[in-house]
Amino acid sequence: MDAGVRVKIGKVLATSVAVAASLSVLAPGVALANGVGDLYVASPSGVLEVHVASSSIISTIPLSPSPQSLAFSPDGLTLYASNAGTNVTPIDIVTLNVQTSISMPGPVSSLAFPAGQVLVAAMPQRQTLAFATVHGASVTESAQLPGPGNILAGDRREARVAVAEAGADWLEVVDPGTDTMRKATVPGGVVALAIDRDQGAVLVATQNPNSVLRVDLTSLATTWTVDLPATPVAVAALASTIVAGGGTSLWAIDGQTATPFATTAQPIEALTPSDEGSVIHVAEASNVEVFDEAGKLQRTIALSGDQAPVAMAAVPRGSSLYLGHGAGASPSASPGQAATVTTPAPLLTPKPPVTSTVVDTATQIASSPSFQSAAIVALAILLLCWLFISWYDRRAVHSR
Repeated sequence: MDAGVRVKIGKVLATSVAVAASLSVLAPGVALANGVGDLYVASPSGVLEVHVASSSIISTIPLSPSPQSLAFSPDGLTLYASNAGTNVTPIDIVTLNVQTSISMPGPVSSLAFPAGQVLVAAMPQRQTLAFATVHGASVTESAQLPGPGNILAGDRREARVAVAEAGADWLEVVDPGTDTMRKATVPGGVVALAIDRDQGAVLVATQNPNSVLRVDLTSLATTWTVDLPATPVAVAALASTIVAGGGTSLWAIDGQTATPFATTAQPIEALTPSDEGSVIHVAEASNVEVFDEAGKLQRTIALSGDQAPVAMAAVPRGSSLYLGHGAGASPSASPGQAATVTTPAPLLTPKPPVTSTVVDTATQIASSPSFQSAAIVALAILLLCWLFISWYDRRAVHSR
């Protein structure tokens, strides 16, 4: 074998070593978002990652004991799960890895994550709320509530949360950032709460009487009350209407009247709107049914046995059944007032989540901080390889 052939072989081997080394540096640090799930469901088997458009369970994140409540961070990157114990489990949505648990002062019944950096947990046995600053790893406790608050509502667009006791006539509006608490009373026993999206209010579903009230978060005044034909179990705000449910009936509420919205296959257990407010997810004993803003059934996701839905959380971004930007008539107008047209706050990820493509994957890799750091090391390896080849060429020339 002559010297020229040996030089060429040496160059190929050196380049191969450099490429292999570069890949070995890059690979471990890159975590790719799956980009598929848009609804997460607490179930006896753990947290189910659901792609609504295809009615598919993409992944199951096993948790033991099984989760009872879920809440997303406002940026949609972390899902928090509680199991009615004292620990809250963060789940990294990019990798689906379970992170170190957050220890709370007492057993947690429900979670909410309003705008900001503070996760809120209701602790009925202690009659308080826990405030967990997620990036500071600190947990504090609120002052005493009027009773064992076990119903909690929050929204990523609103800094305040609302807490109430099931069957009682009180609710507290709490600002986790300032630890201020203000009490309001309502006629009837509270059965469900929901933040009215961008409207600065909390929706309160009650029994005896059966109704939905809208309470302003600042003044604590009841701006309207709408009677319902039956006892509600849940309430939620879409972009263009408010929806309450009880039994197998869903009602649309415009601030003046309640009209039939849809009929479900099974009794309603919980309601969760998509982030942009174009669809509503209805948890039932062995289904999650998905309806659009007009009350038309879009999907039925069968979840039975150890996958039966216990709680739901929609990703803070557009739904995979995205039907528009969600602008519509505001449900916050008082009776006799003209409704105004509002546009929800900009979404962090306005496009629907889709199954990752090669281009998506390449983009995710290129934008990864770990990739960018590793790329510097890889370039250094390639530079050393080039210097070695140059030295090898000069040595080969001098040896002739």
